[in-house]
Amino acid sequence: MASIIKTEFYKIRRYSVIWIGVATMFTVVLLARFMATASDGATHTLINFTSSVIWNNLVLIYPATIVLIAGYIIDRERTDDTLKNILTIPVSFRQMLFGKLIAVGCIAVALSVIEFLFTLIVFFASGFPGFSIGGAVQVLFQMIGINLISYIAVMPVIAFTAQRSGSFMAGVGFAFFYGFVGMMASGHGLRDLYPITAGLTVIGYQDGSSDPTGNVLLSAASILFMLAVTFIIVSTAKNREVTATKKKESEKTVHKRNHSAR
Repeated sequence: MASIIKTEFYKIRRYSVIWIGVATMFTVVLLARFMATASDGATHTLINFTSSVIWNNLVLIYPATIVLIAGYIIDRERTDDTLKNILTIPVSFRQMLFGKLIAVGCIAVALSVIEFLFTLIVFFASGFPGFSIGGAVQVLFQMIGINLISYIAVMPVIAFTAQRSGSFMAGVGFAFFYGFVGMMASGHGLRDLYPITAGLTVIGYQDGSSDPTGNVLLSAASILFMLAVTFIIVSTAKNREVTATKKKESEKTVHKRNHSAR
């Protein structure tokens, strides 16, 4: 498995889709800055500025972005016609899928660090007060935590759509809707139960408008449930394109035999 993951990192360096992730991280920070400009008279410390970044990223951009990146990386094995070569060696489709999910998890961490750096740059450029080393460290871990948990929330979507060529775009659309609904779920007391927003309680997110504490056990249960669903999907995953092709070939063979028998 370690060699599979290592190979994935070599491949990822060639994929331009990673830059989409970097661009979305920068965009969400700029959006938070624009919102800060619109809120006249408010004092924007590092904590409340980054709270805006985390929230906008979570419900508007990140779920769809990470599904797009993961889906593209998986689908490239088909478009580059390398999947059939991979499956001829002692690597099953499930192993390959599991390795890619771990690799994308590492990308999620890297994007979180990039998001943090963009946040600091915009924060200092804007002249906002309230910076501290302790606060910066807290923000970094919050961004990594929420992005990883959000990734866990969409992993079942990635694992399910990965089994057919081109299906990941439908997953991207669903992930966007999935994240957007988190805005309403959080506002109706479902923050801990809804997988996308469950991580907010775990990281101790506070924006002054929602429950500042939440129920950590409910949040953890929601996250573990998504991990369990992902495990089930991955453990039963197949390359459905191959299965469909074999089924058609089998049907053609049966048809020819029946025709010959006549």
